[in-house]
Amino acid sequence: MQNNEEKLAWRVLEALFEFGRADVPASPRALSSWLGVPETRVQELLARLDAQSLVDRERCRLSMQGLVLAVSMHGAQKLDRHSIAA
Repeated sequence: MQNNEEKLAWRVLEALFEFGRADVPASPRALSSWLGVPETRVQELLARLDAQSLVDRERCRLSMQGLVLAVSMHGAQKLDRHSIAA
């Protein structure tokens, strides 16, 4: 099972994906508000995700690798919702 830190990191990726889809500029402050966690925590997660080449921390956006992962997660969530409804 994933720990809370990993779950929050997944949520950061998902939030960055949703911000991009909505054409809303992302920032640590906006992510903090969206996720309901302190901005310092968001900055730590962005640094960790940047080290894994999933985000560009300075620009507060997904890298290409992070985008592929976020799109995959989004698709999996849609499939999961459809299977529950069936």
